[in-house]
Amino acid sequence: MQIRNKLSLYFTITSSLLMLVIMVFIYLLFSNLTRSNFYRSLHERTIVAAQLYLEADEISTSSLQKIKEKFVVTLPEEIIRMYDSTDQQSFAKDTARNWNRNIIDEVRQKKYLSYREKDKQIVGIYYEDNQGNFVILASAVDVDGQKQRKNLLEIMAALFGIQILIQFAAGRWFAQRALLPVQLVNAQVQKISATDLHLRVDTNSEKDELGQLAANFNSLLERLEKSFGLQKMFVANASHELKTPVTNMIGEIEVAVSRDRTATEYKQSLYSALAEAERLHSIIRNFLMLATAENNIAMQAAVPVRFDELLWEVRELVSKQPGGAIIDIQLDELPVDENRLYVKTNKTLLTHVVTNIIQNGVKFSGGQPVLCSLHFTNDSIAIRIADRGIGIEAGNLRNIFEPFFRSSGSGHYEGHGVGLYIAKKIIELLGGMITVQSTPGAGSIFNIVFKQTA
Repeated sequence: MQIRNKLSLYFTITSSLLMLVIMVFIYLLFSNLTRSNFYRSLHERTIVAAQLYLEADEISTSSLQKIKEKFVVTLPEEIIRMYDSTDQQSFAKDTARNWNRNIIDEVRQKKYLSYREKDKQIVGIYYEDNQGNFVILASAVDVDGQKQRKNLLEIMAALFGIQILIQFAAGRWFAQRALLPVQLVNAQVQKISATDLHLRVDTNSEKDELGQLAANFNSLLERLEKSFGLQKMFVANASHELKTPVTNMIGEIEVAVSRDRTATEYKQSLYSALAEAERLHSIIRNFLMLATAENNIAMQAAVPVRFDELLWEVRELVSKQPGGAIIDIQLDELPVDENRLYVKTNKTLLTHVVTNIIQNGVKFSGGQPVLCSLHFTNDSIAIRIADRGIGIEAGNLRNIFEPFFRSSGSGHYEGHGVGLYIAKKIIELLGGMITVQSTPGAGSIFNIVFKQTA
């Protein structure tokens, strides 16, 4: 079912239910009013009957009966009975008892009684007279009231059916008008494919939900376009980076087996092949880390990680590696509240990122110490990693986190240009932010910042 039909149906159902409740209320109110009026008429007839039969002592019974039949309009199926203190009928032509003793006694106790039996309405009063105390009961059928209620019910049913049709048609028209921008957006979206990610959806000037949807969709297209571009560049560079060590390994092996060589020459060939294999292993390991980072975040629950302890663990890990790197940790600005030292994150991935950046600092510093420290603001904590290496030129800073990018001064240093790219992606997946400040010849400072919640 189309959305406009759903909206029309929901609008019609809601309005119809409200109308139905109003109509039921009106019908019940009208029914109660007509019945109350008829009870009042019956009550008046009991009073008239009492005055005709009891107050006119000088008039004979037959004369009073003639007066009643002549001047009092008889109601449909009207019956009026008077009962004396012994429950005997008075002033009646027949001797049949029309009401039982329980009803008569109840009228005596309550002085007034009204109730219904199927279509009949009954009123009873207790009347005190000089001739004695009497119970007067009158019953009749409110034929006019029944007709009025039936007519009202038929009119309401007809109006209810008409208003359903009108409301559905009006609701569908309004829904179609309201959803017209969605149809336009849908038509524009159908034109966008993987090769047309540069296209955008027109946003209306109104700041409504549809405008926000179009803006969010354009933002998604922008990210997809950038992601596809990076993917193409990544695949192209990855192919080249993987091809180079494999080609070098094949060349070394072909040279080694082209003729008989000495043991020393074979060792040199094997060492060269081993170096290329290690290079290939490093590239593949970085690719796998990037490919599995998002899955690791989704599969592993975030845990509170204490950042000062993380730095000491990374220092110990890096110090054990060949080269004897020197890592200085300064924790002079620790907050009084130890809870400020914790961030809920993925410890394994964060450790990999911090280790990678420290190793970069060691590599480009020529063995000089790398300084690690913690810094705090009102709502964030930052790991600062500062080296004394060759630094990064200002023109290269904005590209330092691009895949396979290497600055002009890093050509004679071993690397593949994916470490910082992977580090940035992982930090963003963890909900953090990484920035860099650098001065050529003086070193670089990397800041890994995480927001803290109360």
